[in-house]
Amino acid sequence: MNKLMPIFYTSLAKYYDNIYHYIDYKKQVVHLIELIKNFKKSSNNKILDVACGTGTHADLLQKAGFKVTGLDISKEMLELAKKKNSNIKFLQEDMKDYKIDKKFGTIICFFNSILYCKNRKELKDALTNFFSHLEEGGILIFDAVDKSIGKNSRKEHYEYKDDSLNIIFEPQWLYNQDEDTLNIDIDFKINGKKSHDHHTMGAFSFDELKTIIKESGFKTVSFEKDFETTGEYDYKYKSAIFVCRR
Repeated sequence: MNKLMPIFYTSLAKYYDNIYHYIDYKKQVVHLIELIKNFKKSSNNKILDVACGTGTHADLLQKAGFKVTGLDISKEMLELAKKKNSNIKFLQEDMKDYKIDKKFGTIICFFNSILYCKNRKELKDALTNFFSHLEEGGILIFDAVDKSIGKNSRKEHYEYKDDSLNIIFEPQWLYNQDEDTLNIDIDFKINGKKSHDHHTMGAFSFDELKTIIKESGFKTVSFEKDFETTGEYDYKYKSAIFVCRR
């Protein structure tokens, strides 16, 4: 679909789950289900997982009793997702213009994937599309970072190692003020072989995000710090989870 797609989601997709070995997906899903219970007003049990990646969230949610559809733009990621749960329907589509002939009670979009909408128009197109695929009372849950995370940032370092695989993963957020974009530069070292990946993303402050959410028809009903706690957001953090109701 996109020849310029970052290698993290194409040639390196097979390493994606190893790289993110430190993420507690089960704990995230427990908190996600709590958010759904607290804020969803629709009785619709269907979930659309946008930018579902290798499908770990989708698999756990399906096993928890939801009817899940997964959507991602990467063919390689979807091939891996299908191996985890063959009962889930996975679609290769773009979040900005996909069309599905059903309504959902919940739409989720994680790992800051919504920021692949690189400007205000693309973001509003995606949010409007989400809105049209939700039932009344349904909710959209997504995470995002404030663009200030890319100012004076430092490179992070993660490592995965087993008997046959040694991966070093070093991402860094960078804000380009001239182009008003938020970028992630990633250095990989996989069994000694180095590669570099560049991701161009949309740069928005949280206040800007809230404005575009409202313009797209949603009401922000919760603004969360992370997957650990429920409650009002503290602006000293650069990442947040948005819960938006149709």
